[in-house]
Amino acid sequence: MAPAFRAIVLWLALLGVLSSPMTAAGERQPSWSELTPKQREILAPLAHEWDSFSDVQKKKLLGVARQYPKLNAEQQKRLQSRLLEWSRLTPEERELARKNYQNLKQMPPEKRREVKRKWQEYSQFQAEEAKPEAATPQAPAAR
Repeated sequence: MAPAFRAIVLWLALLGVLSSPMTAAGERQPSWSELTPKQREILAPLAHEWDSFSDVQKKKLLGVARQYPKLNAEQQKRLQSRLLEWSRLTPEERELARKNYQNLKQMPPEKRREVKRKWQEYSQFQAEEAKPEAATPQAPAAR
């Protein structure tokens, strides 16, 4: 799973949006073809599996799509990236993300802060490791 612990297990399972149990509750949510063009654009990384989501998951994701225009460009890009990463996870990785999210939710606030601090340190380390080395001057070509 590695790459930065798979982006802290996919932004903690998209902050719970995709960690709902697979049971339908309440009103029927739209199929992919019933979404507005804007909703489909925002949720595009999930297009191929949208219709298999529970109504609860769809409702939460529609809430994400509603909030999307209020995000700044960097936040929108991050959200799109996380949706894409989530769509690429195996069912086992998704289940691990859900469990990690639930575990984190149950931690006392001070423990969550410690986990966040360690995650930030690790992310900073990863970013520094990924920086390309300063361009080294090449010797002039022989004539």
